[in-house]
Amino acid sequence: MLKRLTARELLEQVAADFEPQVRLAWIEAIDRIRSNIVLKRIVEKLERGDVAGVVADLGIDDGAFAKFEQALVQAYHAGGIATVDTMPALRHPSGNRVVFSWGVRNLPAEQAMRDHAARLVTGIVTEARDGIAAILTENLARGQSPYDAGRLIAGRVNRVTGRREGGLVGLSRPQMETVAKIQRAMREGDMAYMRDYLTFANRDKRLDRTVMKAIREGRGLAPEEVERVTRLYANKALKFRADTISILETHSALARSKRDAYQQQISEGKLDADLVTKKWRRTVSREPRMEHLAMASQPAIPFSAKFTLPDGIQCDGPHDPSLPARHVVGCKCSLDISIDFTGQALRRYRERTGG
Repeated sequence: MLKRLTARELLEQVAADFEPQVRLAWIEAIDRIRSNIVLKRIVEKLERGDVAGVVADLGIDDGAFAKFEQALVQAYHAGGIATVDTMPALRHPSGNRVVFSWGVRNLPAEQAMRDHAARLVTGIVTEARDGIAAILTENLARGQSPYDAGRLIAGRVNRVTGRREGGLVGLSRPQMETVAKIQRAMREGDMAYMRDYLTFANRDKRLDRTVMKAIREGRGLAPEEVERVTRLYANKALKFRADTISILETHSALARSKRDAYQQQISEGKLDADLVTKKWRRTVSREPRMEHLAMASQPAIPFSAKFTLPDGIQCDGPHDPSLPARHVVGCKCSLDISIDFTGQALRRYRERTGG
């Protein structure tokens, strides 16, 4: 006999299914952008000082991330369906079974999810375009050649796979700035920053000996070594960002769908709002957030109420879109929602009997 999964187990399964899909959609978007880069055209424009033209030519726009947006909406719907599928049976005052449903009349909630995905993509695109423009402007002002500046942005084509590797496309602005600093430090022999590089989690440790040898000899790296160190760091940084985005946005979509699924049943009169409660549940982590540990020890609160975190921030639960990054990036906490079925059944019985 197959075991019936709990709501939490089913949503964990949905998360495990969709995290790779969201990650793949993100990587495919970046690969499409990078595959269309023509380095010669970038260099020509940089020789004329046309940074804005370079950024426009890269093709970093909202349309490139359409499949990524779609994956987030699909995860949202899968979470909503999973949530209603695990809601126990209830009876209407008429005696008929209450049928919990998802999505058919939940258009405002779905639009809110689509709006969130669209804003996310617009933010990613704006950050990417602004970050690349700023780094190009700074590096050209420092005297970097248009060719080297273009290679920093575009990376290089792997002759085996035919795909571009390295470069700044797809990185967050802080990651872009780190890659640019690594390139400059390795080229100029900035001993302090080269030592710092050896502590970076996203570095390729296979190159540590090369960097340490240069530090001992008090020199910078050869051009081909600079390119390799920079490119391999950018590759790992891109993978880290893809992992971070897929975890964050998948769990955010599922958390939103779970709250919306219950709100839909309340709005349709199938559940009584004052008999639904929610509780913050944390997941096991090697580096748990102490604020979230504290929240998990708090009693359940009414469904419509706000949680108050130790730092004073209020929210609807884990992964609330209003939460700052420090509370959501890497977080896998979830929301346990409970229904007082005894109270619900008694209220329905009284409605049916007039008692």
